[in-house]
Amino acid sequence: MKLKTILILTILLISKNIYSQENNREKTLFTSDSLSFIHLLPNQKFGFISYKGDSPLSYYNDKNQIKGHIDGPYFTINEFGSGEYLIENKKIQLNFIKPKHSIDSISIKETENLTDSIKVKISFKSYVNSKNDDGIGIGSTIKSKDSLININTMFESFTSFTFKKSKLPLKLIINEKYNLEIESEKSQDITLFVNDFKKFTTDNIENKLFEFKTLTEQKNE
Repeated sequence: MKLKTILILTILLISKNIYSQENNREKTLFTSDSLSFIHLLPNQKFGFISYKGDSPLSYYNDKNQIKGHIDGPYFTINEFGSGEYLIENKKIQLNFIKPKHSIDSISIKETENLTDSIKVKISFKSYVNSKNDDGIGIGSTIKSKDSLININTMFESFTSFTFKKSKLPLKLIINEKYNLEIESEKSQDITLFVNDFKKFTTDNIENKLFEFKTLTEQKNE
């Protein structure tokens, strides 16, 4: 899998705001070769990514690399996954779990609606960067099982639509994997929290064990 620098930096690695400094459990650790990265998240969750050849960090630190290409360099991902971690005896155990979808949680606010139609707003926010008001515009799809709704958010982080109350319950499929059913006659303001590390996964990725002394913490500036 090859991704351009801007995608890697924006979603996964170099963004300095992706981890809250208010919670020291949330941090990024990398191996001595700067090719493997462990992103520690709340509730013993983690995201993992490793590269072949160069990573954005090793490329950035290599003074012999010629920077400033118009298209930017390409990086080849070796492994990508998420799951739960365990710290014991100065070691960290990564147990990978294949995700069913990338939605970690949902928030719904309802308002009274006296018309015969229901207004719905669906917003997507990065679970690991929930304080960022910019949201994530990653081309999320929203479809109803009756084909009434068929939306691609493109580069926006939200979308809105209206439908008749007579169509309740409205059964939606988000990004072809997450099921969402609207039953209430009230208007809905729905926020879906997306875990970026669950968007991709490497098939048959094996659990990993690292000694902390072999890892370095990436500092936020």
